Amino acid sequence: MVTGSLYQYPFVPKSFSVGPHHLSYVDEGEGPAVVMVHGNPSWSYLYRNLITALKGEYRCLAPDHLGCGLSDKPQNYPYRLRNHIKNLEQLLDHLRVERCVLVVHDWGGAIGMGWAGAHSERIKGIVALNTAAFLSRRLPFRIAVCRWPLLGAFL
Repeated sequence: MVTGSLYQYPFVPKSFSVGPHHLSYVDEGEGPAVVMVHGNPSWSYLYRNLITALKGEYRCLAPDHLGCGLSDKPQNYPYRLRNHIKNLEQLLDHLRVERCVLVVHDWGGAIGMGWAGAHSERIKGIVALNTAAFLSRRLPFRIAVCRWPLLGAFL
């Protein structure tokens, strides 16, 4: 937990237990919920100005994924998409978020969209910032080609 101050981070983060691990999150303001999901290697700090601007009218929630920001960074944790989605689900259930606008960025897009797909009735809207969205389970060719030995390293 943070005891000092961080540059332009005016929030006192809260804590949520994910098994034996500590997940840090910001919970500021009252009103309709806006859930902000960061990417990698970012953290809730990314949303500090947005939270400051919105917290007068909205409940702003911004978790730090395990491995990022002020959350624990366990060595042997399985950092997989499904685990991050599950952690977000547990946090939002714990905080009794009935409906929300979801703001997602980068890797947070996959995490947030994964949660939203399973809980569409809880989504009022989605704001996607610099993230990827695919219509199928297959990766687009221009991304898949980067995984090819030699050619991917060349690109």
